[in-house]
Amino acid sequence: MNLLTAGKAQETIKPFVYVAAAISALGGMLFGYDIGVISGAILFIQKEFSLSARMEEVVVSSVLLGSLAGAAAGGILADRLGRRKLLIVTAIVFGLGAMGAALAPGTASLIVARVVAGTAIGVASFVAPLYISEIAPVDIRGKLVSINQVALTSGIVISYLVDYAFAGSHAWRWMFAMAVIPAAAFGIGLAFIPDSPRWLAARGHLDQARAVLKRIRDPKQVEGELSEIQKSAAQPEAHWSELLSPLLRPAMIVGVGLAVAQQITGINTVIYYAPTIFKFMVPETKGRSLEQIEAHWQTGERAHP
Repeated sequence: MNLLTAGKAQETIKPFVYVAAAISALGGMLFGYDIGVISGAILFIQKEFSLSARMEEVVVSSVLLGSLAGAAAGGILADRLGRRKLLIVTAIVFGLGAMGAALAPGTASLIVARVVAGTAIGVASFVAPLYISEIAPVDIRGKLVSINQVALTSGIVISYLVDYAFAGSHAWRWMFAMAVIPAAAFGIGLAFIPDSPRWLAARGHLDQARAVLKRIRDPKQVEGELSEIQKSAAQPEAHWSELLSPLLRPAMIVGVGLAVAQQITGINTVIYYAPTIFKFMVPETKGRSLEQIEAHWQTGERAHP
């Protein structure tokens, strides 16, 4: 009986839900693009700005500082501004950060631009999945939220292809500038999707929440879901200590454990430095010390066996 009920629920899902989820997931694509683009660009930035190994690391990792700040502030800003409005701001900020990096005259300005872009992707990495989860029906919520992760991975692949396209001309500025295209698509697309009905209801805008639900739900489900949202919003705020309660502790351990396991594998380092790693593998560098290879990179000259 549950399977039949789920099947009927599936039939009432409106296509607009998928459109809204796909547009929101472009925030994940921006995240992925920014992760991957620096891997190819840093080879030419290092030469043009004569970066030391330490400054090269700062340029690469500066985006993470902005991401940390953006992710930390994302929840508060999403509650105050609304999910959709905040994502539109995020698209604009990311575009400005990308152009700032593309036009950076020096290392300091490049780092600042990377931090700005990082702040935007930090917010998007939190708010985009949140928005998708709030517009998606329960039956397919997990499926739609996973689109954001697929978009992130796609963004990394696209950034590698862009890096490859511009590598021959050493046009690292164009590598960054191309990020404006998905940022513009993200911002424009957000203008055509509604705000989260849950956020609207929590703010007391019941008529607007009802109107949004009518766009993304079967008419027969609107009042029932709106009632559930109101009951959920009326519940008292939770406390951090509740994460350690016997009911939530297993989920917290699994969630934190997965996040830690993902990071300690070192995959992010591979993504950021893949082209640099491959430079160690070219025939001209075999038999040479790290100091000799670095000197070769600093001069930008081809080494001879």
